[in-house]
Amino acid sequence: MMDRNIKKGFLKIDSDFVHLCDEEFERALSRGVSELCDGKDVRVVGLTGPTCSGKTTAAKKLISHLGDSQKIVHVISLDDFYKDNFSKEDLKDTDLTKADFDSPDTLDCELFYEFVHDLFEKGRAKKPIFDFKTGERSVWEEFSADDDDVFLFEGIQVLYPKVLSVIEKAGGKILAVRPMSAIDVDGNVFEPDYIRLCRRLVRDSNFRGAEPEFTFPLWNGVRANEEKNIFPYFDRCDVRIDTTMAYEMNVLAPYLRNLLGGISQSYAYYGQSREILQRIDKIEGIAPNVISKGSLYKEFV
Repeated sequence: MMDRNIKKGFLKIDSDFVHLCDEEFERALSRGVSELCDGKDVRVVGLTGPTCSGKTTAAKKLISHLGDSQKIVHVISLDDFYKDNFSKEDLKDTDLTKADFDSPDTLDCELFYEFVHDLFEKGRAKKPIFDFKTGERSVWEEFSADDDDVFLFEGIQVLYPKVLSVIEKAGGKILAVRPMSAIDVDGNVFEPDYIRLCRRLVRDSNFRGAEPEFTFPLWNGVRANEEKNIFPYFDRCDVRIDTTMAYEMNVLAPYLRNLLGGISQSYAYYGQSREILQRIDKIEGIAPNVISKGSLYKEFV
């Protein structure tokens, strides 16, 4: 059980507060990456965290750190090992409240085993690139494993027992990122999982073309999978980084108002939408251009 930590947020913030938070997070992430890699001959790294945790930013930091040590880093997205026929079009008639897009069953574990085995036993292996628009594996790419190369396996699936055992067997180290702190904005406390839901609503709209009508019904399934297949294995991670940003509700608020403000009363998640809008009602938004280019929050806005 994680110790509960609360960060102080504000109804109104300025750019100095944003930059201070970003600098604090950058230092924490740098310390975590150094702890994971320094003084160790690391060839395999697993990077994981639940949805909307900040894995992309952590991956960039890992690549930069390892690159500074003259190592070639190969990033392997575990999403590329999804099974075929997993597109929105194929799932258009699916009851999204019962759909489980993150279940271990969606991953082609046999193909993953084969890839890792060939990579380290034969020195060469092929993997697909998964196309989320078609829901199929599009093209295949080949990797070769030179002695000094590092392989970074990235995805929520890293902590799935069948995947984790392969990474650990290869001597891999695990870095996990996750919002761990709540944010108190004028007595209104936003818990970490609530923050992630807000992040996902905004990210799905901004970068995946998915509106709240698609994201809301999936959330319960996402959370159920995390509690069953991800969080119980967090204690096997070598380093854990808290990605809660004290300013983030100010950044998310304008997007959430735009996304949820026009939802019809007949919509099944109208009540949940109104609850979010009421909680952020007094929070003053801040423009995304205030956020620094390398900030974690560029993943969402």
